[in-house]
Amino acid sequence: MSNFFAGRTLGATCLAVMLSGCSVTGTYPDATEPDAAKLRFISDMSSSTLSVMDAQHCDGQTTGILNNLFLANTRRRAGMSMPPVSEKTPYLEIRLAPDKQVLLHLNTQGTGSVCGMAFTLTPQPGAEYEVTFDRAGSQCVTMLKRLHTVQGQVVRSPVPLIHKGLPSCAGANALFPVAPKGLPATPERDALAEQIIAPSIIAEMKPQTSPFNDSARAQAVELVVNKRKGEMNLDLPDAYWTQYRQNVTNYLVQAYGVKATALERYKAEYRARLSRLDTPTLKTLVPDTPATDVTQALAVNGAMLQYYRQLNGLLEKEVMADNWVKMAELDKQFGVCERYAKCWQN
Repeated sequence: MSNFFAGRTLGATCLAVMLSGCSVTGTYPDATEPDAAKLRFISDMSSSTLSVMDAQHCDGQTTGILNNLFLANTRRRAGMSMPPVSEKTPYLEIRLAPDKQVLLHLNTQGTGSVCGMAFTLTPQPGAEYEVTFDRAGSQCVTMLKRLHTVQGQVVRSPVPLIHKGLPSCAGANALFPVAPKGLPATPERDALAEQIIAPSIIAEMKPQTSPFNDSARAQAVELVVNKRKGEMNLDLPDAYWTQYRQNVTNYLVQAYGVKATALERYKAEYRARLSRLDTPTLKTLVPDTPATDVTQALAVNGAMLQYYRQLNGLLEKEVMADNWVKMAELDKQFGVCERYAKCWQN
């Protein structure tokens, strides 16, 4: 959620070209594979758009526009087998190539406000998805769900949203800027950087040690497994539960390693940003010296703390998503989703 890409919005592009008629259905051509995935975009916000980006289309391909004052809502459809919860909220549907990662960019332009969101998706063959784009207070809220049926009933399973970007598009446009190069390193500049970074590391950034020894971890895993067994109430073979235990164990190990990874990436990013500053400016950011510019030093540390928190949250999501994929593969292998509505869906 929040204001991604507020500087240059694809919604603005869509509005600029609507007189030519291309914003009604957009420029994105539906995938033609027989096992193409299908996605429904639902929004009741003004001038909402969904654009599809990949390595060949860094500027994005539009899919139509919803709730525009001057245009009727697009009737773009992809023949999804499962209907929306309500026909009252405007929506459009597209077909996506299976197993091909894309970056989906959602945008809206209301009176005096712009709101956007982007996330990465690798559609599964034949899968059907819904993404909703709404407003909660001053922020955008996006939710992605995979649709499937259990005993004739439509079930909507949440899917984690992760923004992995498009490295292949670096430098292609303002949405994918290339970070400026730093100045040459010297012993003095390296020392100044360390004097700035070290005091910025607060308690919440320090890696946590696992609260589990092997025995405690095994007990925790067993509690998770037993709870799941009780919720599912299905007759599944031992092989399923053996792999389920292993997936939970791997997740716990990865989750407790997130902070260490986040801290190392934080320090690397801080060094990269400091490397772009000249030496006199670096000296003003070193705390507790006659040359210290307290206001600027606090501003830089505040920006880096925000970066750390966003990074830590992203890494937590990535670990969760990795576990999600493994659990979904396991449930698919053993046909769980045909019998249990709350199965794992990739």
